[in-house]
Amino acid sequence: MKNQDAFPGWDWDDPEGLAARLDEVSDRVATCKTLEPADRLPYDHHDFRELGLTGIEFAAFRTAHPAGLGTDLTALTSPDTVTEPGTLYRVDGDRWFTQLDIGRPLPFADASVDWVYAEHLIEHVTLPVAVGWLREARRVLRPGGVLRLTTPDLARYLVGYATNDGFLAKHRRRLTTMGFGPPMPDRPAFLVNQIFRHYGHQWIYDLDELRHVLTRAGFESGQIRHCAYRQGGRADVADLDTAFRTDETIYVEADR
Repeated sequence: MKNQDAFPGWDWDDPEGLAARLDEVSDRVATCKTLEPADRLPYDHHDFRELGLTGIEFAAFRTAHPAGLGTDLTALTSPDTVTEPGTLYRVDGDRWFTQLDIGRPLPFADASVDWVYAEHLIEHVTLPVAVGWLREARRVLRPGGVLRLTTPDLARYLVGYATNDGFLAKHRRRLTTMGFGPPMPDRPAFLVNQIFRHYGHQWIYDLDELRHVLTRAGFESGQIRHCAYRQGGRADVADLDTAFRTDETIYVEADR
């Protein structure tokens, strides 16, 4: 098990002081073997189809979906290339990636894709940015398309805190086992605060708060549904859910 000695200077009680370390972690993850720039980004549905793409996964350097376009704000790096915004890249010969900022309008035409997926992204931006991005996601979805969001569930944390049901201790052990820093403090208040204050988080959601931002972005309330892990309107999209986050995650879909 990782201990404090393996992470000199790491102070869980200083979220701002850890920001640079977390950026270093992100930079180490954002690597691949090869990056081949393409002539241009896909723009409309025809362009996406020509590339064999059906949807977009946000916050993914290398999407697990064989017909997905991966995107992230952070640059992806190979031994001889660093991605730049506005360019499409072939990653390791079998996936597509483009670097973009969800705080800006998406560089795609209306009704371009059949699905949009984002795992643990929305909590990293402010509420106005979240609404603007969701409005853009709705715009690029084709009629009948689906948006799937996953994010830490505020209700799960608060129930765990109020009832001492073991969730917070289990969550702490999981992150320690993953080696993501030294063991967290086992104080219940810290374990609730960390979901707000660490990892660059800006806003934490429960189901009602997700419904709020989705309806503000133009999705109809009757088309928003609470889902389970790897269950949803499209099996290929729901299968993008990763197993190691299930204890803390809420899953929601919205139809176009």
